[in-house]
Formats: sequence, C-alpha cells, structure tokens
Amino acid sequence: MAENNLTKETNKNKKSKIQTLSFPWLTLSFVMLFNPNIQLIDLLPDFIGFFILAKFFERAADCAPYFEEARAAFVKLGFINLFKTPALIIVRLVRSGNTLDNDILALMTLLFSALELIYLIPAIRNIYSALSYLGERGGSDALIKSDTLISTDALRAFTMLFAIFKCLFYTLPEFLKLTRSVEIGNTTSMLTGSRYYPWAIVASLVLGFILGGIWLSRMLRFARLIRTEGKFFSSLEAMADKNSFAEYEKRISERSRNRIFLTFIFAAAASLDLTFSDFNSINLLPSFVFGLLFFFALFALALHSNQVKFKIPVIACGVIYNLLAVIENVYLYKFLNGYGYSALLYNADPEARALYKSVEIFAILEFLAYVSLMILFFMLMKNYTDSNLGRFNESSTESIKASYYKAIDKKTAILTIIGALVGGLSLLATFVNGRVDLIFTAPSDVTMPTIIAPIIPGFSLWVAVSVIAYTFYSVYYFNFIKDEMSV
Repeated sequence: MAENNLTKETNKNKKSKIQTLSFPWLTLSFVMLFNPNIQLIDLLPDFIGFFILAKFFERAADCAPYFEEARAAFVKLGFINLFKTPALIIVRLVRSGNTLDNDILALMTLLFSALELIYLIPAIRNIYSALSYLGERGGSDALIKSDTLISTDALRAFTMLFAIFKCLFYTLPEFLKLTRSVEIGNTTSMLTGSRYYPWAIVASLVLGFILGGIWLSRMLRFARLIRTEGKFFSSLEAMADKNSFAEYEKRISERSRNRIFLTFIFAAAASLDLTFSDFNSINLLPSFVFGLLFFFALFALALHSNQVKFKIPVIACGVIYNLLAVIENVYLYKFLNGYGYSALLYNADPEARALYKSVEIFAILEFLAYVSLMILFFMLMKNYTDSNLGRFNESSTESIKASYYKAIDKKTAILTIIGALVGGLSLLATFVNGRVDLIFTAPSDVTMPTIIAPIIPGFSLWVAVSVIAYTFYSVYYFNFIKDEMSV
C-alpha cells in the first residue's frame, strides 16, 4: 500500500513537471499570433506568443521526438520578433536625417520576414510531426485524426500557408514606397511613395485578419479537442522512458542553468551606452536595464544552487542599485532635456551645474552598489563552481584538485574584475562628460564652427571597448562552465 502511494506521488510530481503551462496559455499564444503586422509594428506582440509556445512545449521536448526542434525554433522566433522594436528605432533614426528614405524600411521588413520564414517553416513542420508522432505512440486520437479541417495534417498545411502570407502581407506593401527616378522634361527627380500604397496596406490588413481569423478559429477548436480528450500530458508520460526520470530532471536543471548564464551575458551587453545626438544624447539603454537583468540572474543563481544565505544580500543590493540607477537616470534626463552639456561650459549656468552635480553624486552611490553586486557574483559563482565542477578519478591528488579550482576561481575573478572595470569607467565617463571644453575646428580662424566636447575626447570609446570585452569574456566564461559541467 505504501509502495502504491509512493508510485502515485512520483507520477503526480512527474506530471506536474511535464505540465508547465495550462491550455489557456496556449489560447493566449494563438491570439497573439493571429493578427497581421503593419511594417514592423505588431499591436499584439508576436514574441509573447512564441515564448509562450516555447514554454508550453518545454517539458514535451524532454519526452518525445521533434518537440525540442520546434521549441528551439519558437525561442529564436521570439527573439527575432522582440528585436523588431530596436530595428524600428534604427529606421526612425535613419529617416530623421532623410525623411524621403523609405528604402531602409523596405530592407528591414524584407530582412525580418526572411528571418521569420527561415525558422517558421521548420518550426511548423516539426511541431506537427511531434504531435502526430505523439498521437500514434501515445494513444491520443485527437492528434491523429485526418478527416476534418482541424486534423493535424490539415492544420499543418493551413498554418504553413498562414505563416507565409502573414510575412508577405507586411513586406510587399513597403516595396511600393521605394525611391525611384522620374524624368520630367530635361530634369531627373527622385520620388518616393506610391498612390497605391494606402490601398495595399488596407488590403493586407483585411486579408490578414480574414486569414488569421480562420487560422485562430481552427487552432482554438483543435486545442479544445485535445483538452477535452485529456490525453496530451498522459501521452507524454507514456512516451517518457520510466528509467530516465533522473535524466529528465537533469535536463530541466540544465535548461534552468543555461537561462541564468544567458541572462548574465545579456546583462553584460546591456552595459553599453546607446546614445544619439538626435535624442539629446540620452542613453537608450539606461543602467537600470543592466541592473534588472543582473539582479534577476544573480537571484536565480542563488535559488538554482540552493545558496539560501545569499538571497537577502542579493535582494538588498539589487533593489538599492536599481533604485539609485533610476534616480541617477531621472536627474540625467532632466539635465539633458533642460540644459545639455553645453550649459556646463565655463560654469556659465549655475542651475545646470547644480543639477549635474546631483547626477555625479548618485553615479558614485550607484557605483558602490554596483561593486557590491560584483562581489556577490564572485562569491555565488565560486560556491557554485566548487560544488558542481570537478569530476576527479581516484588517482587525483589534493594538489591536482586545488590547482583545478584555483584555475576556475581565476577565470571567475577575471570576469568580476572586467565587470567592475566597466562600472568604474562608466563612473569616470560621468565626470568626464561634465567637464567640457570649446574646440575650434580651425584654430587659425575663429570664425569657423566650434565644437563643445568633453575634456578627454574619445573617452566614451574606451567605455564601449570595456563593455565589448565584458560581453565577449562572459560568453567565453559561461560556455566554459557549461562545458566543464558536461564532462
């Protein structure tokens, strides 16, 4: 009796791990994906739908064939669609210098539609192959019906059609706005746009909503049919090898670890200052973006490695750093919008200097919190590598083990130091930018244009170089740790 109860409890835990998201989440993903795009604008973000699909089929990828290929493609599609927003910002920046330049928009839409189709077509093929295989091997009749519009085979073909036309509908209209030359008499003029463009947009939206509505209706009926039958997750359990549950949980742990490492890498890349003169030199990647990513990764690492004693210090330092970063960026935003660095020349404007002094004070406090986060990172990673790395044979001596862990700690220290260097250079950049000088473009002729620049020209380049080094070493370091753990 006790053995039966233990078996039931094990199956219950196994099922709870396989069933990561419920079917309402699947419905939400379909709703996010059915609507057409306008240029690179998507009112219901596709990346949310793709990330939900990747999460929904996450555990299925560990149980049955083809699901992993589909899940990986959904993740890539999520990031491709997420990057449409910064791409749209780049388009706006390019067109701010030349309002007649529509070619850049056509190029971007073509690029993203091509990237989407590269991953969409195999993703659709793999997910429906996975469902068919699961239905045949796991006994789910809803997955292998072939005589209705909502059968797996019929939906595979219609989803492929819908995906291709959805990409075409937001790409083709933009080619009507390409720049072209027109000869009027003896004069050649460059023209852009077409009177057919508005009609093409309307047609693409109408057809997109019709096609998307049909697809959404069929997918919802298909999901409802599978849910009513109730054999999807039980079929996955039947597919999973009874003797591989430990391996199954190991893959779950590895996936969680890889997400944490990837978030650390994204945090390093987010340290870059993305400023444009057209936006008053405001940083489009403020420091709290790094702070949030680094904090979440650090806290997740503490949970993943069961280092409970670090939870409160990580939360305290993370909250303090992000709060200080937000305040510092608010002051800097007010300064750049209200005055600009030119107001600091010769301290001509006391109010501007006083406001920038607040920026410098909070930048110092932010750096101190930043260093605290870096110290916590080193301590957490050292404990993590000491506990999880190093598979030695019986002939390995204590000196060999000590040498191995010393080499790992050295790599961790290098990454920590580079990260701290990025923070230090960013702090120095705040002070350097606050000390400006008047530079004559032609010293022999004072009537020529002048430039107001920091007292150390090109200092921002050194900050960018340090961020690039931090990002690349992060990629190397975390890949090295993953390789060591797979030995």
